[in-house]
Amino acid sequence: MTIFTDDYEMSKEVARAVRILVPATAFFMRNLASIVDVTELSEGDDEYDYFIRVPADRLHEMDQRIVDLACTVQEQFGVTITIMPIPVAG
Repeated sequence: MTIFTDDYEMSKEVARAVRILVPATAFFMRNLASIVDVTELSEGDDEYDYFIRVPADRLHEMDQRIVDLACTVQEQFGVTITIMPIPVAG
């Protein structure tokens, strides 16, 4: 939950970004959950927003589905969310 004090004024640019980013992230996460186990999701580094561990034998299939989802988010919301699948023993 975010609480703002009376003396805080959010710029129009920040308010616009929040109005776009929040629904885009919710859409991304909701649809990502149908592709991978989101409990394996972790914060990424400077280059990626998130890392996700996936079974190595399904890496190609899941990677393609994740890329398709990221493209959908980009097209619908104008937001780029990057995620890197990390192959693990399945």
